[in-house]
Amino acid sequence: MNPVIRDLINEKVRQLTLKELIKLSKKENIPLTVKEARRVITIIQQDTFDISNHNQVNKIREKLKKEFPNQYQQLLPKIQSYEHYLE
Repeated sequence: MNPVIRDLINEKVRQLTLKELIKLSKKENIPLTVKEARRVITIIQQDTFDISNHNQVNKIREKLKKEFPNQYQQLLPKIQSYEHYLE
């Protein structure tokens, strides 16, 4: 992965706010309550996020899939086009 892209993604995830996540979920038509959005942010920001750490990314995905199965299923097709960034 291009180091500049990696750093931009990492910084965005680390600085994601509740308001931004709610706005994004509405834009993507994925229902998410404020409480759920808080939990999502807690999960993805629990450790210092690094998109190039495949282990960490997979653990986050599994936690999100377990806690938010319906939203995860809606999100999956939208993120699959970005999977190549994980390589």
